[in-house]
Amino acid sequence: MSYMLTEDEEDIAQEWQKYKGYTIRPLPSTLEFYDYVIKCAKRDAKNLLFGATPEIRSIFQRLERKVVMVDNSLSMVRAMGRLTIQQQAVSSNETFIPLDWLNLGFLDETFDFAIGDDAINMIGWDYFDAFLRNTAAALNPQGIFVCHLLLKPDDSLIDKTVDEVFTDYTRGLINNRHDLASMLNFICYDKSTWSMGWQQTINRIGREKLLAMAAELDFIGTFGKCNSRFCCPPRVEFETLVRRYFEISDCFFPQEYAYCAFEPVYVLAKNGR
Repeated sequence: MSYMLTEDEEDIAQEWQKYKGYTIRPLPSTLEFYDYVIKCAKRDAKNLLFGATPEIRSIFQRLERKVVMVDNSLSMVRAMGRLTIQQQAVSSNETFIPLDWLNLGFLDETFDFAIGDDAINMIGWDYFDAFLRNTAAALNPQGIFVCHLLLKPDDSLIDKTVDEVFTDYTRGLINNRHDLASMLNFICYDKSTWSMGWQQTINRIGREKLLAMAAELDFIGTFGKCNSRFCCPPRVEFETLVRRYFEISDCFFPQEYAYCAFEPVYVLAKNGR
């Protein structure tokens, strides 16, 4: 699945700038946490990055630490490079390997530190086990995996209607457009596949209704080209699966918005350290 409904690098970068504050990009408190955990790794650590999140790449660039990026989309990697502090498609501290995240066995080295912002959400639940197993195998015995993901929202949020969400917004119970966008995604959450996403929300609610009811959000203009679909499992199921391969060393929740209650960042230590 393509992240974006465009392959033009400049277009992707411009679209990505629209997503600041929304669930698809890390928030300031999350970035502070990323900065902390990356600094905790030894300076000569062998680092692995799932995807090409520009904010994480900028941390590695600022610290002058090498990182290997794995992704199956060169255009996405190059576009995100425009948004880093180096503003280059691929910077001198970066090595890009075109690779599906489920095929890490093709890497010819192992790593001390791995990080992925929403990366695991981009695959279906049936593949979570393979993702975690392969990530653990790609890490050295003392390896750490920093895993940010979206979890299943509470049923009370999923089971609301569109009208109820917009009533909450007009009454100030949802007090910003970032939470409004997430709440709209929540009511379009697919309980059978544990998934939600921008195009899924647009298709289920309908463009006309979104345009009429949330002109100030501009949901269509903001997310019309974003094709990211997130598999968001319940927390218990995810943590049970994680413990097959990792110990949970830390779990950080950002605080900026209400939707952050379902967006933890796990620090996972490889089992058998």
